[in-house]
Amino acid sequence: MFLKTRTAMTSGGSLVAMSGVLGMALVAAPVQAQEQAAESDDNVILVTAQKREQNVLEVPVAVSAIGENVLEAAQVNEFEDLTSVSPSLTITAGGSQAGHSIALRGVGTVAFSTAVESSVLVVVDDVALLQAGQAFSSITDPQRVEILRGPQGTLFGKNASAGVVNIVTQDPTDYFTGYGEFSITDDEQFRAQGAISGPLNDAGGFRLSGYWSDYDGYIDNLTTGSTLGGEETWGVRGKVQQEFGAVTFTLTADYGEATDSLLPDTYLRVDQSDPAGNPINQDYDLTGIVPGPGNNVVRNNVDRFGDSNQFIGSFKADIDLGFATLSSITSYQDWRYDSINDQDGSADAVIRHDTTYNAEQFSQELRLTSPTDGVFDYILGVYFSDGTTDRSFIRTSPIPPLKQNWDSSADTTSYAAFAQLGYDITPDTLLTVGARLNHEEIGVFFQDNRPATPLQYFGSDSETAFTGKVSLQHFFGDGLMAFASVATGYKGQAFDVSSGFDQRRADNPIASEDSINYEVGLSGRALGGDAQFQLVGFWTDYDNFQAQGINAQLLAPQFELTNVGKLRTRGVEFELYYTPTDNLTLFGSAAYVDATIREFPDAQCYFGQTEAQGCVFDPVLNQPVQDLAGEELGNSPDFKFNLGFDFAQPVSQGLTFFTRGNYTWQSEVNFSLSQNPRTVQDAYGIANLAVGIRDADEAWALSIFVNNLFDQEYASRIIDDTNPRNDPFVLTQQLPRNYDRYFGARLRVGF
Repeated sequence: MFLKTRTAMTSGGSLVAMSGVLGMALVAAPVQAQEQAAESDDNVILVTAQKREQNVLEVPVAVSAIGENVLEAAQVNEFEDLTSVSPSLTITAGGSQAGHSIALRGVGTVAFSTAVESSVLVVVDDVALLQAGQAFSSITDPQRVEILRGPQGTLFGKNASAGVVNIVTQDPTDYFTGYGEFSITDDEQFRAQGAISGPLNDAGGFRLSGYWSDYDGYIDNLTTGSTLGGEETWGVRGKVQQEFGAVTFTLTADYGEATDSLLPDTYLRVDQSDPAGNPINQDYDLTGIVPGPGNNVVRNNVDRFGDSNQFIGSFKADIDLGFATLSSITSYQDWRYDSINDQDGSADAVIRHDTTYNAEQFSQELRLTSPTDGVFDYILGVYFSDGTTDRSFIRTSPIPPLKQNWDSSADTTSYAAFAQLGYDITPDTLLTVGARLNHEEIGVFFQDNRPATPLQYFGSDSETAFTGKVSLQHFFGDGLMAFASVATGYKGQAFDVSSGFDQRRADNPIASEDSINYEVGLSGRALGGDAQFQLVGFWTDYDNFQAQGINAQLLAPQFELTNVGKLRTRGVEFELYYTPTDNLTLFGSAAYVDATIREFPDAQCYFGQTEAQGCVFDPVLNQPVQDLAGEELGNSPDFKFNLGFDFAQPVSQGLTFFTRGNYTWQSEVNFSLSQNPRTVQDAYGIANLAVGIRDADEAWALSIFVNNLFDQEYASRIIDDTNPRNDPFVLTQQLPRNYDRYFGARLRVGF
């Protein structure tokens, strides 16, 4: 392992550092970090944010390292639960697994097209996922989760323009160990997970882990008598590591399946009389339904349904050349997802979506990584990937223009070369320069099956882009490190593969999206080395932002994926991890994010928006539009923080009492980019708590837990379905699993 830990980082910390940390801890809270206790007496936290193992306090990157203890304290079992421990991370719920979107610092990708990439890259054990929807599964047997905020294009590539979520699972051990964990909740979820690990020989080991979960759900469908929002899922991961002299091989295989009853929208508000008292919206059957926050009852004629399976395999070879390590990472992934969606949300058979996805990708990366114990260090690499996403879509409707039936295929082939060079200007001042040259070729096939003779459209294009990064960091003698950096980001061009696709779209892919990010940061130890913190200020500008907008070049303008304009996100992030005693650990983080639109002319008006509220009629487009310049991005809280703790106290010679918990609070958000005042979610906070006992050797532990301790109702999405046919108001919402309080018990045994 090439790891250099500077002596400056292990000092007790200066009075300035101590007072700064204590002062900010009063308004923020402790950082998500992982204990790598075996590494050294200094409790060094290792991350791979720069594709090499480094002390998190020495990395000039805004990164959170969220370890097992934090994930357990915050009850993080699924990918979407990560929002409770990362204030800069936001997940917007969609109608299906493929419809979710991920955002960092307010910036993400929300689009109907299956060909557009996510702005936030998800990486699992060195494998970059092709589609964001692949990430929404159980997080099992994790070593840590790293959240890298801001553009990471130099080392991670073109689809990391807003950041990276890097999931690292446990490696094989050189001794036999294992565990099994079983839990049950009062709303009838049954879950089991476990792992076993040990040596294969003197130079190799294995690890096998798996999970299974069965949950009926929490949304009642009065039409079919079914319960929706649940899932049955299972998965298994195997990892083998073997050394042959100077070469280390790691083979990883991961397979999982999930069958879920997709989360339907429930009625938040349905007005059935106008201000004058006249009856309206009488075709809505609300028998047995009380619209409002927390409404978990629907009347759908078809139960929403989703079925997915995913395989990810990778082979990594690390060759110690003496002067550097040569790494080869070969991977293949295959994700299949089918869904049925009752789109009209009523007991009448009106609109239904049937969708099938298949995403496959092969990738190959070669890296040459030098040690960091000299004046000069480097990472040199090349990368290749070839990915294809196929999708079939059928919309049934009694209204002929709404009917759809099409098949599509979107291909992406990428070639890249990258380098990151580090130079010690002085023993305490480091300069890092990085660059990446990326060439991408994209292609599309679309077949409209509605005509007697299907219509086919083809398109292709290519583009070469350059991204780079420069950072300067200085290590102070009192346990602090300060850094400043400038980085550019890039997200490639894309085809708008969705209903209405034609040759015009095939000939005109959406232009690429560019960004430039400025950061300053301060990190280090304080309070005798028991506290670790990071404080980051950032400012990022995005040009040619890719989003759903109005195509004004058509005779009959329509909503399409377009380059809508410019964004700016800026703010401050703070994290702290503090162990005041051997029995108590405190952790948490806070973020203030100002994510605003700089340019977005001709944006859609929300229903009922008046001229005084900014909605004006455009004679060229022949429809009302608004200018969103200066408005906030959708579902981006201005302020969010989380606080957590993990406490253990022996109560007898053989038993230890423990308790852990987490509290997350966020300011209000508007789910609508159009600034619809009816789609605002008020500020709320969610608390999770667990208490239990375990034996002194931690061979077993029994605990009870509660999620959403204070029974705080909230929605993960609010949609305004109001239109001229149901004026004045019809609002729907999506309720997350923990929209109300639930309890559970957990047993863990191990050796």
